[in-house]
Amino acid sequence: MRKPIIIAVLSLSGFISSLVGADEIKLQDNPPQQYTVVKGDTLWGISSRFLKDPWRWPELWRMNREQIKNPHWIYPGDKIVLDMTGGSPHLRLLKGERTEKLSPRVRAESLESQAIPPIPSSAIGPFLTQALILDGDTLDDAPYIVGTEDERNIIGPGDKIYANGAAKDSETRNWGIFRKGKALIDPDTEETLGYESEYIGESRTVQSDDVMTLEITRAVQEARRDDRLMPSTPNRVLQAVPHAPTKSINGSIISAYGPSNEAAKYQTVVINKGSKDGLEEGNVLAVYRKGRTVQPTSDNTSKKAWRYVDRECVKEDQSIKFDQFYDPKDTLEPCKSPADAAARSVIYTDIGCLKPGAKVSFGQTFNPKDVYTLHCRTERPDAVTLPDSRTGLIFVYRVFNRVSYALVMSSSRPVYLLDVVKNP
Repeated sequence: MRKPIIIAVLSLSGFISSLVGADEIKLQDNPPQQYTVVKGDTLWGISSRFLKDPWRWPELWRMNREQIKNPHWIYPGDKIVLDMTGGSPHLRLLKGERTEKLSPRVRAESLESQAIPPIPSSAIGPFLTQALILDGDTLDDAPYIVGTEDERNIIGPGDKIYANGAAKDSETRNWGIFRKGKALIDPDTEETLGYESEYIGESRTVQSDDVMTLEITRAVQEARRDDRLMPSTPNRVLQAVPHAPTKSINGSIISAYGPSNEAAKYQTVVINKGSKDGLEEGNVLAVYRKGRTVQPTSDNTSKKAWRYVDRECVKEDQSIKFDQFYDPKDTLEPCKSPADAAARSVIYTDIGCLKPGAKVSFGQTFNPKDVYTLHCRTERPDAVTLPDSRTGLIFVYRVFNRVSYALVMSSSRPVYLLDVVKNP
């Protein structure tokens, strides 16, 4: 079976040097003159074969703004050619037909499902459809589970549930079930930017009335009373190619998914910038470690700085704010499961100086207020703050109003909470 793929010609007028400045494109030392796309490739991976700076991919293809957001699909079997016509590099596709051998049975398959994604789909799949960041008003106004047929408190697939708060004339029939998660706090303003909503499962409307009747169709956790209902999100296909933001971005990593306070390649982080700041899907940002503040070596009275990391879960009625001490006994509790740890664990690092006579033992709970002096590194006026150091790149793949999800694409060192993110 033959399926011709039509690729539009990308004009020189679409060249988007304004996105990244007029710097010369830096090719790899020995870039391939031709590359055949294979299953499992990503746009980021392919661009890394040709470019030292993968976010300049649109420049190499000479894409305009619309083509960045809705790129021409690239498929396994396509041949990419590095063209140096005119003295500047650009990529093009060899035109032709793709052949496919089919077994003698009826088969229907969308070409779009075979297209090469911008970044690994397996790393971001659940975050495209199952993860939501909502403001408090949206969660409070959403329909919520009020009960079950047989008065059980914990419910699962096949069970009937009753929900309040949805309009009788609502056209929504499929609902995602969510639970309010931890607050996302801006480290600079201490504002609550939104709440990470914990995904519970799916349900569909059986009867729409003052009290809506639904059936749970899928559950990754047991649903409870007071869980919230949001219209289900259809499966999304991320299309945008890697590119630099059009506006200046200066933000921070405020949350991460994983068992520790650091993120590695292909882990998701949350940054405190969103659509209102000019971010869009496909934006690439550089990650910087904040420069340390050091005391002159001649200072014999300098206090030794320590770092500690809490690895328990925050109690549901508690919260942790940046730059404020907290008592672990009052604020934290053991995580109940790996899923619970992923949703509520503290990914938080505090740096302070030990008070005279205080000691810290690893693996033991202590109250920071009893052993630390906060901000001790900046007490002296002659202290020196070292420059920020670049540690990696992240790819923004889902954007909300005030925050965004991003995937760590490369890092020379671990990416930590409160690391700075800027234009690459």
